[in-house]
Amino acid sequence: MPQHALLAHDLVRSLGGRRVLDGVCLTASPGHRIGLIGENGVGKSTLLRLLAGVDEPDAGSVTRPAGLGFLHQEMPFDAGATISAVLDDALREAREDLAELERLSEELARVPEDDPGHQELLDVYGRRLEQAQDRRSWDADRHAARVLDGLGLGAFGHDRTLGSLSGGQRGRLALAALLVRRPPALLLDEPTNHLDDSAATFLEEQLRGLCGAVVLASHDRAFLDAVCTDLVDLDPAVDGPVRYGGNYSAYLGEKRAERERWERRYAEERQELAELRHSAGVTARRVAPAAALRARGPRRACGGERWLLGVFA
Repeated sequence: MPQHALLAHDLVRSLGGRRVLDGVCLTASPGHRIGLIGENGVGKSTLLRLLAGVDEPDAGSVTRPAGLGFLHQEMPFDAGATISAVLDDALREAREDLAELERLSEELARVPEDDPGHQELLDVYGRRLEQAQDRRSWDADRHAARVLDGLGLGAFGHDRTLGSLSGGQRGRLALAALLVRRPPALLLDEPTNHLDDSAATFLEEQLRGLCGAVVLASHDRAFLDAVCTDLVDLDPAVDGPVRYGGNYSAYLGEKRAERERWERRYAEERQELAELRHSAGVTARRVAPAAALRARGPRRACGGERWLLGVFA
């Protein structure tokens, strides 16, 4: 199935009387994994919430793919829900794909090829098949088990309730559910907060394997380096947020190059200013004697003075 881009246009959002985002634009195309970076308070989490539709902008618009996934701080389940219920919800779309493909196959078998409705059925089957392939629906249950293991939840009984899990464990389960779903676009806010090194490495591998767009905010530089294809620096700048191609190391290299260019321009401007000052000083010293002579008024000049007056007249 065709993957659609996540688009934000001229987003404005104020919180507590302070404008956090001012005219932010962002295009997250399929296959791109965009990291949001900047100091605390520049609007990384706010931008993710606007992209997800959890919060509304004061101005601007967002166009998002259907089925977009957002890593919430808390899961949309009550404390009595079980791990099994969370997994069933994450696997629901894949199971629907398989059930619909089976139904369409049976219907195609009943409709003769020369029937006018056969081609339409075949087209519907083809689209559903592509969707199932994108979601890897046939492998969904095995993939779910692998994701739980990779995020350190494999040993948990599926009858465990969310209320019996720690905050970090619930966060990892929420992340696991999104990875099992494989949504067409994925938004993540500090996804490595509750992960050890092994789980973080597993998450990196999973994100690199997704076909859709990923937008994430993280302070984990190693994670940004391993995952991102682009970075958006939200720290205040004259022209607004700046997008850099490449991972975090590439971003640091570009920032160093920018700094070196700025230092060269500054040195050149200082040199030019020094030369202008020197030139102005020389001109002033040449003009000063003539100005002094004129200030004395007319009188008989000796030969030397007549010569100077002729020079500076």
